[in-house]
Amino acid sequence: MTQFLTLMRREWMQHRTGWLVLLLAPTVVLLALSFVDGAMQINVNDHDVQLPPLRHAAALVQTGLMLLAVTGTTFVLALLTLSFQLPGLARRDQQDGSIAFWCSLPVGHGKSVAALLVTHILLLPWLALLAGMAGGLLAALVAVVASLGPLAWLTQPWGLLLASIIALLLRLSLGLLIAAAWLSPVILLTMAAAAWLKRWGVPVVVAISLAGTLVLDKYLAQPVVGPALHRLSSEALQALLRIDALQGFSLRGADDVEVLLRALPMLQLHEMAALLTRAATPGFVLALAGGALGFALLVLRRQRSV
Repeated sequence: MTQFLTLMRREWMQHRTGWLVLLLAPTVVLLALSFVDGAMQINVNDHDVQLPPLRHAAALVQTGLMLLAVTGTTFVLALLTLSFQLPGLARRDQQDGSIAFWCSLPVGHGKSVAALLVTHILLLPWLALLAGMAGGLLAALVAVVASLGPLAWLTQPWGLLLASIIALLLRLSLGLLIAAAWLSPVILLTMAAAAWLKRWGVPVVVAISLAGTLVLDKYLAQPVVGPALHRLSSEALQALLRIDALQGFSLRGADDVEVLLRALPMLQLHEMAALLTRAATPGFVLALAGGALGFALLVLRRQRSV
């Protein structure tokens, strides 16, 4: 375990500057926007709905909007960064010539690859969630104090609010883990292709996916490639975004927000149980098997690079 944590620390030390900028940038932007007193217009079911200016909203509503905006933006930026970084990370040690040094240490190839994957695929998004929640609270503090005064910030139902934030963090963390497991065949096989085929890896994966979806599926009695890719992506999105327990809630004002906060911790526990239930399927096992194949190919390529 000490070796594994050391390898994860190496990833952090190598990427910390870029990651810190990534994690803090949405907070800085939303802090500036928290002073803006503009109305917001959204479209719901083809009808324009005019929301009141942020400064005219209740403190609890302002806090919720800031938490949602900062956390969502930070998390999406982290995922976009990962999508660009992961193929290149598959051959990083070979490209910079450090593979000989790492192989001279008493650390197995499997552990080195696993530490890289855990740090980038799980730790960075989890940090994005934590940074987004903390930044959202800071932006909300500035917005509420600037518009309604310090007393409005201090008199919010903090017990309910903090309990709801913790419950959401647990729910999103579990959803991230399950989503990563569903997408592990796509992620790890793409990284393996980049490790073996270098710059041609990603184009080859894209070409094979398109050929399988547009050509091979037409000649099969039952399409396989297209439905499989759709199942993996839809299950991952549902693990992150689907919240069945919130269906039926109607938010018309601060009172409704407080009612939702009272119910949210228990609702999130039910959601986590539902997530685990939905993952207990043969498709999930096959996804893990595909991820294990990609992991094995990454380890084999690393071994042959020495």
